[in-house]
Amino acid sequence: MPRRPPTVRTDTEETRRAILQAARQLFMEQGFRAVTTRMVAEASGVKQPLIYYHFADKEALYLEVQRDYAATCRAALERIAARQSESVPERLRHVARYLRQAHQMNVGLYIHEMRHDMQATTRAELSDLFRVSILAPIMGLFEEGVRSGFLAADARGVTPRLATYMLLSAVTNFPTPGQGNETSNDIAPEASDAVVHALIYGMVARPPFTE
Repeated sequence: MPRRPPTVRTDTEETRRAILQAARQLFMEQGFRAVTTRMVAEASGVKQPLIYYHFADKEALYLEVQRDYAATCRAALERIAARQSESVPERLRHVARYLRQAHQMNVGLYIHEMRHDMQATTRAELSDLFRVSILAPIMGLFEEGVRSGFLAADARGVTPRLATYMLLSAVTNFPTPGQGNETSNDIAPEASDAVVHALIYGMVARPPFTE
């Protein structure tokens, strides 16, 4: 069969990217269940049948969005974790800032929908993506802190894994300016640093350790 002209291939690739970009924004803001392919088509400026030309269904589209996002997120978090010249708290602050900027997903909603709205194969892949691309790099920093003696080894039940979930939950559930929340303007970008500080030191008047 003759090859497609390059202009057609390029247009197809651009259309696919536009669909993924619009879908990612909608899924991050509203979750899987609330978003329809019609909404994605309108947001990406394409006709709805084109969605199904590129993706079998909404779940396949969602999975591809998460694959792309996971690859980007993993690369960024692993770069931060590899900065051995910086202390564990410094790197965790960078992690929190990155998550605030790039990870506008409600983690609780993500996990709930993954468990209840996805097929088993999709659920398994999403779980692996979340574990490898997001949990592992962050948890590795807490584990490094434990190995170095800077952080306590679950003396109060806070394991590196639990600390990772606590950080993700706190950072990604803050309202951001423009969301219509009356408290949004009270939460400055420095809040990411405050989350890390509170997680590591608590709210005692004087931190028991120095960095």
